[in-house]
Amino acid sequence: MPPKIPKHPMQDLDQNMNELITYSDLKVRWQWTCRFGTSRMKIARHWTPKRCIFPDPKPTCGFIWHRDMPHLGPAAEMPAAGLWSKLNRQELFAVFKSSPIHQHKVTVGDLVQCERLHNREAGDKVVFGTVLLVGSKQFTIIGKPTVPYAKVKATIEQQTLARDMIIFKYKRRKKQSKFLRKRQHVTMLRIDEIVVDPAADPADPLPPKPLRLLDLWANRWLDPVEKQDIEVVQGTDGQLVPKVAELYDGSEHQPGTYHRRGLTSCYRFMPDPQHTHWKL
Repeated sequence: MPPKIPKHPMQDLDQNMNELITYSDLKVRWQWTCRFGTSRMKIARHWTPKRCIFPDPKPTCGFIWHRDMPHLGPAAEMPAAGLWSKLNRQELFAVFKSSPIHQHKVTVGDLVQCERLHNREAGDKVVFGTVLLVGSKQFTIIGKPTVPYAKVKATIEQQTLARDMIIFKYKRRKKQSKFLRKRQHVTMLRIDEIVVDPAADPADPLPPKPLRLLDLWANRWLDPVEKQDIEVVQGTDGQLVPKVAELYDGSEHQPGTYHRRGLTSCYRFMPDPQHTHWKL
């Protein structure tokens, strides 16, 4: 198996670089910098550009009073400013998407199991921006297709494995069969807050210059030991960025690369107009 961290040639000063054995050994160590599997970072998975047939309409929503149900006429977009401040927003529930296909109905304090969020650790704060519905005992906000000013904030409890699943495979008329055991990688989320702010800007801020620029360049997740000697400076916005950011501004070379690695301000999926995962 290859080493966990490849050794830089400058650290092998006591070896003779002119020897063929030493050169081939360095070549093997730097050719396969990580073990085969999901640890290898795939920068460009789909080079096919996003289809643009018609421009996506801006998301809107319909506000419905429960005392007016069933509503026969068109629902009001939003209540008056004076009424909105008087509504009880402490007992909210929401339906949001944590992946292109999975939806969850949650309230504050719920524990949710979703698909694995890549390169996230326990204790990290995450935000989901694709909210399909928000409601309480007094009202319901139905997204068309999403509620643009609603977000769900959560904390990662743990990155773990689901229960064992037994898979049976066989080939007919071949007398070949086998059982396989599989455990899916999952992420456990604790819902902290459901934010509904009509006065907020629905557009997400631009992603900051990521601290993982070297991860993108190395095409793998660097070990913390390798990042100790990286020179870090303070940017104009007060955040710490690597000095190499002076050469590369941190803009993603293909839509969706930052989203999958958690470098954006919040996770968004279909049918949100701001999403980047247009293909499953």
